[in-house]
Amino acid sequence: MIKENKITAVVSVYNEEKTVNNVVYSLINCSLIDELIVVNDGSTDSTSKVLNQIAASHHFQNIEFEKNRGKSYAMTTGVEHASGDIIVFVDADLIGFSCEHIKALTLPLVSNQTNMVIGRRPAENPKMDITGPMDDWIGGERAVYRKDILPILDKMRKTKFGVETLLNLYFKSKINTYKQTIIVDLEGLVHVRKYKKYSRPKAAINYAKAASQIVRTVFVNYVLIFTIIKNVFTNLKL
Repeated sequence: MIKENKITAVVSVYNEEKTVNNVVYSLINCSLIDELIVVNDGSTDSTSKVLNQIAASHHFQNIEFEKNRGKSYAMTTGVEHASGDIIVFVDADLIGFSCEHIKALTLPLVSNQTNMVIGRRPAENPKMDITGPMDDWIGGERAVYRKDILPILDKMRKTKFGVETLLNLYFKSKINTYKQTIIVDLEGLVHVRKYKKYSRPKAAINYAKAASQIVRTVFVNYVLIFTIIKNVFTNLKL
């Protein structure tokens, strides 16, 4: 893949000591990545130790918060420190992540086909994985032009687990300016679900918290929704 744009990968991590090592090394060893920024969002397990060990022999920006500030805060901090033209957001709770996934996420942007790419993670068990279908829209693996999201960084910072929903709403509201979002399949990628990382009660609480933050993001950004509806009707008339 021939590219002229500088690509920055931003990894937001909170208590992912078991998976962050492989994710970070996959990005370090990926020739498509020009800059790597890892934001440790106040982890209380051994995540800090793992990242410091990697940083001792490999160059990347290793940003650490003393306290947990939320996924969206970590993501926007990464963007603010980035120098790349293209930002690739990557979650830290992944198994099997590779440079091929980076290529799938960035190629449509490098070739100017779209303004945002979302990665579709394959469901481990379609019958049991109730969150799988939602990944088409709230999946953490996505790529955007940095210049496109700079105007909404302040909004992004406050959304926590609603950050992907805000990005979706924003890009849909720009339908007359931005190209249609592309969804790509990330074959072989495993996303470790909350019910595998935590006890059932804790996983349920985390899912409920994330859902409430997504709903709040929708309500707070009602102007974007009205803009989307207006654009749809305008295009229908055309």
